[in-house]
Amino acid sequence: MPSTFPITKSKIETVTKIPNFDTIIINYGNKAEQRISNLATPRFGFKLKLIEPIEDAIMVQITDFFIARKGSYESFYFQNPEEAYRKTKWLANTAYIVGDIVRPTTPTGRAYKCTVAGTSGSSQPSWPTTVNGTVADSGVTWTENTYRVRFAINAMNIDYFKYSIYDLGEISFIEVTS
Repeated sequence: MPSTFPITKSKIETVTKIPNFDTIIINYGNKAEQRISNLATPRFGFKLKLIEPIEDAIMVQITDFFIARKGSYESFYFQNPEEAYRKTKWLANTAYIVGDIVRPTTPTGRAYKCTVAGTSGSSQPSWPTTVNGTVADSGVTWTENTYRVRFAINAMNIDYFKYSIYDLGEISFIEVTS
């Protein structure tokens, strides 16, 4: 089972979630082109902006985590604090469509994605706390929304990695399928 990224929302200023459809564009000249989408749904990238100044203990924790994952080789779990704490709260008797993301009315550090559309019940369900756990909510099915990601850059030396954290205050991930 993959590890979970060790830095919590208290150390993250913002998370930018970027959809990537992995589209190939072939130009034939004379303004003719062919577009091929390799993904039916987007694979998300995440850019984390850390709260500065970056504490040495946080730097060591992130660097050790990066080394333990062998850079971008091994995937890990990431719970997006933007969704888990700032996203729309769950509402009773509300129609939801597939892909909607909510959080419990009292934030728990987790978000939930609608995987079966319908109308929510009159009271909040007992939210699962396991990765990808599901719960029925009247006509809606919710799935815990932890992302499986890897570090975005395939080949990065440790000095550049430290530079991107200390000087830029950023870390980037890309969602993976397995």
